[in-house]
Amino acid sequence: SAPDFRKLRGLLVSEGRNGMPTLRTVLGIAGIGHVVALDDARQALTLLSRERFDAVFCGAGVAVDGRPFPAAARASRTAANRMIPLFLVHERACRGDVERARDDGVTDVLTSPISAQTVIDKLGTALARPKAFISTPNFFGPDRRTPRAAFEGLERRVRQPRKVTLAVKSDPAQR
Repeated sequence: SAPDFRKLRGLLVSEGRNGMPTLRTVLGIAGIGHVVALDDARQALTLLSRERFDAVFCGAGVAVDGRPFPAAARASRTAANRMIPLFLVHERACRGDVERARDDGVTDVLTSPISAQTVIDKLGTALARPKAFISTPNFFGPDRRTPRAAFEGLERRVRQPRKVTLAVKSDPAQR
């Protein structure tokens, strides 16, 4: 069964009003009870320091003073909750985009088209099993390492020694 998100407060930050109605609709379908949508990243940072939110959804191009919004939000010393689940919404994310987002402290990346089920799954995981946070002089954000799961079965990435049998024919004519 899907988690009940009706009491959750979400903050939606986009660089323009283009993607907001669609994403806001998806968040509503996912059951998030209260969504505040802003197109001003600086105002969103101020709001994060004044009010408590349960999750932030941010467009890929949103920046504050040339710094990506997720990095600015994680670096903010005044935020009510620096460990808030922060999702980057990207139209077409390639590996480099995901790695940059990870380095900026994003919890997870949502790629368009986004379904309500994807939001439910990723937000539910982030809330139920939050990642540990790492704090260094150059980075603050969720631990980027993925815990290794136990694996049962044949490890196919390592060459398994094979028994090789050579058949040698003895032909007196070739001697």
